[in-house]
Amino acid sequence: MKFLSSSLFAKLTLAASAAAVLVGCDDPDYPTPSPVTASTVSAARVLVVNASPGSQTSSVTIDNVATGQSVGYLSSTTGYFAVPAGQRQIGIVSPNNVKYANGEVVPGVVRQQFASGSSYTVFSTDAPTRTGTGTDLGGIRAIALSDNLAAPATATNAKIRFVNLATTGTYGIFNSITQASLFTAAPTRASRAISTGSGATAVNFATFTEVAAGTYTLDVRSTATTPIAGTAQPITFAAGKIYTLYVRGTAGSTATPLGISVVQHN
Repeated sequence: MKFLSSSLFAKLTLAASAAAVLVGCDDPDYPTPSPVTASTVSAARVLVVNASPGSQTSSVTIDNVATGQSVGYLSSTTGYFAVPAGQRQIGIVSPNNVKYANGEVVPGVVRQQFASGSSYTVFSTDAPTRTGTGTDLGGIRAIALSDNLAAPATATNAKIRFVNLATTGTYGIFNSITQASLFTAAPTRASRAISTGSGATAVNFATFTEVAAGTYTLDVRSTATTPIAGTAQPITFAAGKIYTLYVRGTAGSTATPLGISVVQHN
């Protein structure tokens, strides 16, 4: 794996930023090198969250180049970091993930276009022990959601959304007090799904909805009428803040139990 000795952007944009060299009778006169900074490069913003049960503290890479960022289980990078715009591969590399034949760790990756000026959250998913098939070697995978970080339309509200990153079932997040789903559109969601339906019934799980700020007692359910034991917890949403809720863990596990985790985006 390659590691940065200077700015990430200096590595990723080396070919594009190479300066011309003036050659005369004497030795070539090279310009003084200076690293390319985020302010001079078309960039997106990315937040990485480790939701892979059983993973170890994982390094984050861009196009197989280390960023210096790392994420433990159920933690995120220290805020958003800049990623050069364009087709990129974001990798999450857990030391105990499956390995290639040469012994190198296989990263959990997402490959897609990252638009300049836009924000994204990348989640690692699945356990390092996930069984692969065919060319899929198994282990950790990743998904990405586009983040709309505009403030809530109502100042006293928070913005929230929900994805299911637990691989042991289809789950929803419900209000333990009112017994209602916190997300009425597609109350239960398949593991790793980022949308459901089509046309008029389409629901994009990257979309935030507004709720009144306050403390809610929430639980995880696979059916609307039955809370899953041990998953109820109080979660506070502050006015003006933006959150992603995700179901994580493994049903029946004491080491990585099923539950709800929260990412705050602002």
